[in-house]
This record gives sequence, C-alpha cells and structure tokens, in this order.
Amino acid sequence: MIQHLLVAAILMLTWETTDGQIYVPSRRVGFVFDQIENKADIEIAAYLDPTCPDSAAVYPTLLEIAQHYSSDQLELRMHLHNLPYHRNSHVIAKAAHVLENFVPYNNTAFQWMSVVFNNLRSLHSGATAGKTDSQVIDRLADFANDLTGIDNISFRHMMSHYFFEGPARLDFKYGCTRGVHSTPMFTVNDVFLGPEAGAWGVRDWKVYINSKL
Repeated sequence: MIQHLLVAAILMLTWETTDGQIYVPSRRVGFVFDQIENKADIEIAAYLDPTCPDSAAVYPTLLEIAQHYSSDQLELRMHLHNLPYHRNSHVIAKAAHVLENFVPYNNTAFQWMSVVFNNLRSLHSGATAGKTDSQVIDRLADFANDLTGIDNISFRHMMSHYFFEGPARLDFKYGCTRGVHSTPMFTVNDVFLGPEAGAWGVRDWKVYINSKL
C-alpha cells in the first residue's frame, strides 16, 4: 500500500512539474518603453501589479526616469505581475496586450497603465466587489475606447482570444520564476534591488543610475 502511494505521489509530482512548465516566447517578456531594445548600459525591470496602490505610486517616477535618459543609457521594461488576490489585475494586464496590439509602437501599454492607475479607485477589488466580470470588462472597454478608439465589440472579442490570454499569463509566471513575491519589485541589470527602492523618488533613482553610468 505504501509503495502504491509512493508511486502515485511521484506520478502526480511529475504531472504537476510538466504541466507547470512555461513556453518559450518568441520575444523577451515585458513591455519596453519606446519599444527600443538597444543594449542600454542600465536595464531596469519593474514588476508591477495593475491594481496595486504601491505600484501606482511609483509609476509616474518610472516614466519620468525613462524619459530623462537616452535609449543607449537606460531601458525600462515593465512586467505586469498579476497578484492572484487582486481580482481585476489579470484582465487589466490582458487588456494591455490587446491595446498594444491594436496601437503598436506608441507606448500604448504604458499609456494604458497610466489610465488604470489614475482610475484605481474604481478598479480595485473592493470597488468592483458588487460587479460581475462582464461589468468590469465593460468598464475597461470604456477606458480603452477613450485611449485608443477601439470599439466595445472589438475589445471584447480580442479580450476573449488566447493570443492575448497567453502573454498575460506568461507575465505572471515569468515573475514567479524570478522570485517576485510582491509589487513593486525592481531589478537593475538583472539584480534585484532592496524593498527601499519602492519608496525612491526621481532624485533617488537619478543618483543611483548616474553612479552606474
């Protein structure tokens, strides 16, 4: 009996391991500011949750830093790490992929996250507790239309397509492989910064970046 249980446990572990493997994407994961993937001296990766107030607080600072330096000095890559206890984060991240596809090469995903963070009071889990998933999508569709002109039917159709579901899931899985456990978290040239970086302002980032250039 014990032997049978051991075999069953091994088989279950094997299934979970193989089923949990992530596919290798055709390009690097994440959204790059200005879509310029030069080999910059400093590469900042920001792991943000779309409905995390701490992520919302640091976001304007990250954009200002990205605009301050040239593309050969700094690359900002945004990973949308959708924490499972934030109800709407996954669909918001998926919408980022939808809109980036709808209006490419225009920092659309970054503009989308600005819209989301500016309207966080109506999008966090508590604010939508009495709404259905469909009603949440309607709310996102309104924001998406204002930003890009995409109509509700097209937005809903693209949101239901696995072409966009897959990358949104991969964003989260990739962060997990890097050990991302909360948001915001940052790496500089693939090395994680301490939690104090979440409270850095523009001046703090500039001092740190300039010391590495």
